[in-house]
Amino acid sequence: MPRRTDRRLLAAALPLTLLLAGCAAMPDSGDVSEVSAAERGDDQNLQVRVFPVHPLKGLDPQELLQNFLDATIGDEAGYDTAKEYLTKEEAAQWRPEAGVSVLADNPRVRAGSIGKTQARVTVEGTRVAVLDSNKTFKPSDSAFHAAFSFEKENGEWRISQLPDGLIVNQTNFRNVYERVNRYFYAAADPSRPSARPPALVPDPIYLRRRIDPLTAAAKALAAGPSRWLAPAVTSAFNGVTVLSRQVGPDDAGVVQVRVSARGLSSRQEDCRRMAVQLLRTFKDQSGNGVEQVDVSGPDGGGCQISGQEAGPFANQDMLGEIYYQDFDSGRLLMLGVDEVSGTPVAGPLGEASPQQPRAGAIAVRRDATLAAEVTLDGRELREVGLSQGAKAGPVLVSSAGPKPQQALSLPSWDGNGDLWVADRDPAAPSVKMVRGDRAYPVYVEGLEGRTVQGLKLSSDGTRVALLLADPAGVRTVAMGLVRHSGTETAPQAAITGLQPVAPQLVDVTAVSWADTDQLVVLGKEAEGVKHPQLVGVDGSRDEDTTLQAIDGMTRVAAAEDPHAPVYADSQDHKIYRLELNGQWRAVARNAIAPVYPG
Repeated sequence: MPRRTDRRLLAAALPLTLLLAGCAAMPDSGDVSEVSAAERGDDQNLQVRVFPVHPLKGLDPQELLQNFLDATIGDEAGYDTAKEYLTKEEAAQWRPEAGVSVLADNPRVRAGSIGKTQARVTVEGTRVAVLDSNKTFKPSDSAFHAAFSFEKENGEWRISQLPDGLIVNQTNFRNVYERVNRYFYAAADPSRPSARPPALVPDPIYLRRRIDPLTAAAKALAAGPSRWLAPAVTSAFNGVTVLSRQVGPDDAGVVQVRVSARGLSSRQEDCRRMAVQLLRTFKDQSGNGVEQVDVSGPDGGGCQISGQEAGPFANQDMLGEIYYQDFDSGRLLMLGVDEVSGTPVAGPLGEASPQQPRAGAIAVRRDATLAAEVTLDGRELREVGLSQGAKAGPVLVSSAGPKPQQALSLPSWDGNGDLWVADRDPAAPSVKMVRGDRAYPVYVEGLEGRTVQGLKLSSDGTRVALLLADPAGVRTVAMGLVRHSGTETAPQAAITGLQPVAPQLVDVTAVSWADTDQLVVLGKEAEGVKHPQLVGVDGSRDEDTTLQAIDGMTRVAAAEDPHAPVYADSQDHKIYRLELNGQWRAVARNAIAPVYPG
């Protein structure tokens, strides 16, 4: 399914949106590097404005239904033309916004019973996704069946009964809908008092791309988060609705939004929090020129906020440097975006000496002042400072796993400074959260016999990508919500709401955050070859981009910063960088295990 263009991958090949026409993607120019990374399909960039057609006279029920389905994908705000295919009574009751069933191919229209004045026709297909009434996407793989009833009205067949919502195929869904984010605040952690403003958490939704998308985004934001994300976030729009009929920027990039909340003059903090959510949601839609949001209530009170003022709510510590290990010595090195060779970090992890044991997995904290090191045998985890004179700390987590692949995983830091790690010991699998000098057990809900083999925390700390293995050894990826409770002296954490994000992949070996709402997953489909794939946190796939694998690819590393490049390593002990021209280029030799802070 579509998403906004990833600037790191497609900077040289942006799609053009044309009226009643499409433009095939062309290959990039420039020098050829070692490995080609991105290939674009000939019809991937096609976007067509669709004008619905009014009902023709003399259509039989099957023809009428097929034309009705075509009319529902028209770029028309109220589906007025599509409603002309319904009886007057049904047109008043039908709820097209109730959801969308996305089918793999064109819906199959099959005749049922057809009489002189009444008829029944069915629509069948394979459903690959569902969009609910809250505009939230969910992958599916199920048979679809819907019944339509017909009757004569003024001598012509009209639909007298039909299911609420829309039925579209994948191609039309990509053309009509656009994936955008609305933003909510990360819920407070009762066990960690903080003076820092809460981070904004993206909640992906799909909007009709050519039907007043800013107004639709504002109303969707006020309606609240998706059912999945709701337990982990809060909103300033609690019970507040958007009153503006149409929302859009003026020549100065200012958007004015009227809301139902009263007394905003004396509730400036609430007002500004609403404005921050609106501004971030609007700016997520590229090319709209929004620079400021003004919020006002029905009694005249209000506030305004600009992009600079909203900065403190952005996720912190998104650094562009990549870290990796020297294959021979195990030293940790740092590689800047514009550099071609790494520099050893300060402290024990950057030193090569017999007194410094070789490290196994290493994760750098998001502020780049501290690292978590798992020993080469996977048995112990400790923290190590990244400054001159620093020393390794005490063992914080230990494992009794019989071998490194069955012991501690690569650790992960969230944006609040907590450290997370999975113990893959077959006899006692578990997840731990380290805060300060103590490790706390983490309850993982819904594993159903699977074990956690790896994990990556989001910078906002509310979501976690889990690498799971079932009893047969099949590895998949799931998203989970991080829930905190307890007190400052006795914190508690749990991972809940597990949902698959790449169910088509059966052999996943690595996962990394590629944006605040997207993962890059290294895996393969049942009959395919292992390669990296871009997957949304809602399970949607980036259909516009195909990334080829490097021979012997073992790990991918990406960052939530959309300007940071993607890195990968391979069995030839080289680290590759995905350049802006869409090519992989070797940037470090005798190197393994690239990782961004986090």
